[in-house]
Amino acid sequence: MKGAARMTEPMNPETFERARTQFVAGIEAFESGRLAEAEALFLASLEALPGRPSTLVNLAATRLNLGRPAAAVDPLRTALTAQPDDAQAWHHLGVALLEVKQHAQALEALDQALARGVQQPVAHHRRGLALVALERPVEAAQAWEQALALDDRFVTAWVDLGSLMRDLGRPERALHCLEQALALGADDPLIHFQLAGLKKTEHMPEAPPPAYVEQLFDSYADGFDEHLVKALGYCAPQVLADGLRRLAPGRFHHALDLGCGTGLCAPVLAPLTERLDGVDLSAGMLEKSRALGRYTRLAQADVVAHLRETPHRYDLIVAADVFIYVGALEGALTGIAQTLTPGGVCCFSLEACGEQDDYVLRQSLRYAHSGGYVQRLAQANGLHLLALEPHPLRRDEREAVQGLYAWMRKPAAGDAQNVPG
Repeated sequence: MKGAARMTEPMNPETFERARTQFVAGIEAFESGRLAEAEALFLASLEALPGRPSTLVNLAATRLNLGRPAAAVDPLRTALTAQPDDAQAWHHLGVALLEVKQHAQALEALDQALARGVQQPVAHHRRGLALVALERPVEAAQAWEQALALDDRFVTAWVDLGSLMRDLGRPERALHCLEQALALGADDPLIHFQLAGLKKTEHMPEAPPPAYVEQLFDSYADGFDEHLVKALGYCAPQVLADGLRRLAPGRFHHALDLGCGTGLCAPVLAPLTERLDGVDLSAGMLEKSRALGRYTRLAQADVVAHLRETPHRYDLIVAADVFIYVGALEGALTGIAQTLTPGGVCCFSLEACGEQDDYVLRQSLRYAHSGGYVQRLAQANGLHLLALEPHPLRRDEREAVQGLYAWMRKPAAGDAQNVPG
């Protein structure tokens, strides 16, 4: 029992004083923003006085500020074993677990912090983030309302609550929240984009903010296919492929999958083409596509910019559910016409809107386009419209989302007279 005997020995006063001095210096370094120095001092203090809860909590807080949340978890758990009622340690643990995406455990830790007296608005906000990740949006909204009850100038909570209210089909509350955020000085382009979808403004944005689609689909990369196909009944790739077999039978030499995402089009396009390239804005989605092994070449880029800049030419270009994130399609159709070889075919799916508008931005933050707009763009770019057909795209809130599917051909030499003029 040598270990037990050592634990009962009184601590050397010099050792204790050294640990205390290093701890105090660590606090000073932390408060001065010298985080690496603070971490080293807290570790030295713990070497002299192991397991001291206050030192462990400050070490964890330092690591959180250094952007290393995973390294903060163990010190916090050790501190809480010794002092389970430390509300701030529970809050730090909730923050660390949230950042490493252990959402259920983060929620539990934040609940413990709140139960022990933490009343910081940011704790309620972080609790809402965990609840959103756990697909409990109504409870998340309640958490963000609590954050705003404590601080009605909490801009991030107004923005997040507004976005969530829009997702929950409460446009009036969403509008109020987002306008509050703007009144408090927020200037995120996504706020203005959401307001355009909610207000149906006369000056419709032609495209989302550049970072929006990339962030959106990076967050969707895991589990995207299963949710889209099984839960929402997504069928655009198959409809487009069936139309190709009917309207442009034969095998294509080189195809481009615009907005290829996780590669949902690859299985239906593979029998129709010898080579298949893909382009997408989301690195997370491209990682999934690469794992399929069905693409000859993959590129991370905005699809319109890629069409404008690529040196390659294709006899088939496909865009399944891509242009719902592009309002004005002039650049896309010009790029397609430029990139197609003579006689090449393109096809794409859209959400459908009435003929009174070329396109509209919906509350969902997806665009819908009219058939007349598509026809005019085909003609303007010298493309022969093979077919323009309505078919469902997927389900949304158990109702079919009406789609519009287009197949076009670029005239080959000798048949330019067949282009509608």
